[in-house]
Amino acid sequence: MIYRELSHYLKERYGTRVQRVSISYFRTCPNRDGTAGFGGCTFCEETGSGFGNKFRNLDVRAQILEGMKIARQKYKAEKFMAYFQSFTNTYGPLEELEKVYNEALVEGVVALDISTRPDAFSEEIAVLLKKISDERHVDIFIEFGLESINENTLSYVNRGHSVGEFIDAVLRAKRYNFEVIAHVILDLPTDTIEDEIGCAKILSALRVNGVKMHSLYIVKGTKMGIDYLEGRLKPFGADEYIKRARAFLSYLDPSIVIHRIISTPPQNALYSIGLTYTDAKKLIEEEMMKNSEYQGVKFDYLNGGNWRKKFVERRNSDGLRSDGQRIG
Repeated sequence: MIYRELSHYLKERYGTRVQRVSISYFRTCPNRDGTAGFGGCTFCEETGSGFGNKFRNLDVRAQILEGMKIARQKYKAEKFMAYFQSFTNTYGPLEELEKVYNEALVEGVVALDISTRPDAFSEEIAVLLKKISDERHVDIFIEFGLESINENTLSYVNRGHSVGEFIDAVLRAKRYNFEVIAHVILDLPTDTIEDEIGCAKILSALRVNGVKMHSLYIVKGTKMGIDYLEGRLKPFGADEYIKRARAFLSYLDPSIVIHRIISTPPQNALYSIGLTYTDAKKLIEEEMMKNSEYQGVKFDYLNGGNWRKKFVERRNSDGLRSDGQRIG
């Protein structure tokens, strides 16, 4: 395999096909209500990325049951992940969070998958999720939006948090043995390919469990949408995304699971890179094979990487000790 795919990982873990079922409940985030900022991220549309959930106006239990019904028919799925997707899904009183999460845990659900912001994930929420995990015998997946490691870019897109809050949230979630997934946008206009490589290194060093790779798309009604229509924002395009995705994957720890390799934009998007998920996957894999690349081919930088290149690899190849002295 060129990279570690989610479908294979879930089948290995649960022994059968597992399908995410999207749930919409929470309607805001700290970057919209004034706690961290106003207006939200400049790329975030009015549904908070929940445009794909056709049942979002139903209650939580009805959403999960309807979604499971479709997944059984369409994908022959036997187990399910209750996926709280849109907006910030840990942003509420603890008693409300507990009630809502438990409503989603119907028979057949093996995991809670909660998408949130790193600045909305406290110790109290981690304790609550551990309690639910133990009592209901489900796994916990936490998805943190990082988007970029470039602080200037985070300011440009009005994220309302820094890389520091992301690191803090990841370390907290890892202490509770939750599965941690990071969201990154690989073609933001103020990022360079070096930023994407640096992002892969940080995520690898933090030992996140999974990554969702996104391409930039722009929708009407957002700040980015206005900038795009007025000519102040010029996206990179498909070729650049493929190039950056290859670099990102090449430096990423090969044990990290790739949950998504490109965004799926809404049909009314003003701009996207113009590739379907299948097309992007094919192009990325073809380019990586052509260049003898695969996930983690350049994952040689942790645990004193340069020392190991100088001494351990040399020792293994020509019979020298790590201090450079010949053995025997």
